[in-house]
Amino acid sequence: MDRSLAPQLRIVFPSPGFFLEDTRMAVLLDGVPVYEGSFTSGMDVCGAVQPGKHRIQTVIGLPAGFSRNRTYEVDVRAGPGVTVVLAYSRLWGNFSRRPKIEPWPV
Repeated sequence: MDRSLAPQLRIVFPSPGFFLEDTRMAVLLDGVPVYEGSFTSGMDVCGAVQPGKHRIQTVIGLPAGFSRNRTYEVDVRAGPGVTVVLAYSRLWGNFSRRPKIEPWPV
């Protein structure tokens, strides 16, 4: 498939606001890191993908080598693509169980 015609998958995590200490987080798409950096800064990554099911994994690093993980399955159909918006739950200390999925572009 021509990459210029491939659907776009945008993964967005708006800055969660004030935290006493920043931590590292990683986002993987189909097992490949697409973001590694600051948790409190949030992130916005976008790229062309093949139509079909894709796995998004999030990892929030915690002190003493612990981490909080979440995995999402996203079905991207042929066309312009989708935006996946991740939300953080302070109550659970992890990303929400379901991301918000919006049509492209948003």
